Amino acid sequence: MHIISGTSLFLIIVVACCSALADETIYALEKEGTRLRLSGDFVAAKIVENELIDRYAQPAGHVFALNSIITQLTWDETQTRYDEELIKHATKTLEWCEPRIDHEEFGATANYYCGQANFVLSFHNALRGNYYQAGRRGTASIDYLETALSKDPSLIDAKMHLGVGYHVADNLPPFIKMFSRVLWFIPTGNSEKSLPYLLDVIADGDQYRDVARYIYSILLLETPELRPEASIQLQQLVSLYPANSRFQLRLISLLISMDDYEGTLRTISDYLDKGTKPVEPDLSLTRIWKVRAYLGRGETELARSTFAEIDPVFHDARDQLPGWSVAWYILTDGQLHDLASRRGQAISAYKEILSIAKHTYVNITILEAARAGLSMPYQLHVGQ
Repeated sequence: MHIISGTSLFLIIVVACCSALADETIYALEKEGTRLRLSGDFVAAKIVENELIDRYAQPAGHVFALNSIITQLTWDETQTRYDEELIKHATKTLEWCEPRIDHEEFGATANYYCGQANFVLSFHNALRGNYYQAGRRGTASIDYLETALSKDPSLIDAKMHLGVGYHVADNLPPFIKMFSRVLWFIPTGNSEKSLPYLLDVIADGDQYRDVARYIYSILLLETPELRPEASIQLQQLVSLYPANSRFQLRLISLLISMDDYEGTLRTISDYLDKGTKPVEPDLSLTRIWKVRAYLGRGETELARSTFAEIDPVFHDARDQLPGWSVAWYILTDGQLHDLASRRGQAISAYKEILSIAKHTYVNITILEAARAGLSMPYQLHVGQ
């Protein structure tokens, strides 16, 4: 029988207390970093990330870095400058979490971290066309996150990554699903869990409540009848984080897709009338949807004059813009050429959109409009 001395007992208590205090400090830093990221302050969020990495042995900082990178890639998936960092942070995370997944004390956290690392690696591999690895990582991510939840049901935030994972797996292109029957690498989807999981995080989550709200709104965009609910969620995010231009721009693009031209122009006006005007390229991205709204209302001259203001930005800084925004610009350029009876230039623009869609995401609305434009010159709708 071992007898614990008074000194040993004191040391155990001190270590336990210090560990608890460290966990609280890590949590506070993570939460503040997530708030900064939601506010669009990526510079300050990077400072928090570095502090987490420098001060603590557990990989909270590396996981935070992975979530920051995924935020950038979901805005512009064509970026490759994060590739090396992504692999580094994922490797550091997995080196810590994999040996601890069955640990009595750290098991839930280890599985949670492993799940997030595999989630990001799955997304990254999918963007780079490595579908086998994407599928394997996606399956691992779902398994780790479900295990984390089973070990600690209070980890509601884990449902955010799970909700996205299940949705993606259940809505893969049919040809990939066809191959999955042979290669078994595609995760099993579950749409019945996907959106409810995200709603659970919005209602009862911790630091990821509003991140889940944003993802939830984006997934709703895919179904036209659910877009009004998406608009409500995005409006709430704009209200909570007025400095985050991405929420503003996403809301504006949604209103355009709903043919709410008055709402689009009103939201743009509110956005541009803030104390601090958006900088480029956000300013020109806003104006491209202003042109779309003018076209929707049949105000061709206003559309042309506004487009002329942004034309130089898209010509000179095209490589710095998200691929999806360039597609909106080219579509608008083509349609304005059609309205001016410059059919050859319009056709060239529509063909360029189809070419871009081969290597980056292009909104289905843009693709349909480009294909229609190749068949028939664009005209303003009757009644506009």
